[in-house]
Amino acid sequence: MPQVFAGFVVGFALSILATPLAAIALVRSNRNSGFAQRAVPEGTNFVALSMVLHFGAFITFTAIGMVLGLALGGIDARRPADGFGSPNAAFTLLVAALTAVAVIPALLLPVVRRYALAGGLAFALAFGWAMPWLAEAGK
Repeated sequence: MPQVFAGFVVGFALSILATPLAAIALVRSNRNSGFAQRAVPEGTNFVALSMVLHFGAFITFTAIGMVLGLALGGIDARRPADGFGSPNAAFTLLVAALTAVAVIPALLLPVVRRYALAGGLAFALAFGWAMPWLAEAGK
């Protein structure tokens, strides 16, 4: 199934991109946030923090990618119509809706608003747009 493999690859790429950005954000917010002070105390090794974050991001994003790949395979079999610059418009709308459900509550917190918008946009573009194209190339 090329859709599942495309989801794994996109999830892995997203985990590689998200790891250093999350580590930098945690280290920078250490002075301002109580959560960051407890999670990443002063003097924490940046490389060790990146490894822990990468392991978590790798497991999470690749699992999400494979589940979305299964969904893409099912939607491709029933509604293969293209649109929105994607080979499967229904799947792209599904990913956009799932992203909106996850991001909209985070917008209420001004501290994480920028990170939620940037992460949601990257998630929607990677899984909703790039993943169907990668799966089409794999067929």
